[in-house]
Amino acid sequence: MYPPSPFGTRSDLLIDLVVLSLVVVVPVMAISYGKARQKAWLFHRNLMVGLSAVLAVAVTLFELDLKAHGGIFEMTRESRYAGTDFLYASIYVHTFFSISTAMVWLSLILLSLRRFSSPPRPNEFSKMHRLWGRIAMIDMLLTGITGVELYVVGLVL
Repeated sequence: MYPPSPFGTRSDLLIDLVVLSLVVVVPVMAISYGKARQKAWLFHRNLMVGLSAVLAVAVTLFELDLKAHGGIFEMTRESRYAGTDFLYASIYVHTFFSISTAMVWLSLILLSLRRFSSPPRPNEFSKMHRLWGRIAMIDMLLTGITGVELYVVGLVL
């Protein structure tokens, strides 16, 4: 469906781009967090909404790519870890963090857009937003770590 990986892995270009995006997303979230701490709330909101939109497109294309290849188990069948509990654990742990991140992030974005004024200002929702924003950042960090690990274990080795 997509050109082969330019890195010589068993993935394709799209999966390489998704993995690279996992590495980029966490620093962008940290920048956004810093902007919120600096009270640049409009910048923070716009960056997070934009990042969410980009990730939604990337994840959708990624899921379509996985389906086109027969799923993650088919894509990783040539891994030296194919059929092992280690690869299965890598897949399931990453899937858990991916799904929980998507659920937390989508919920937080939608609630924040509804509960904060435009332009955004602190209000009674701020405390909950900070808590769930931190949870989303940690969840995204774990999604990134487990995604890169799965890429290496499943598609490189």
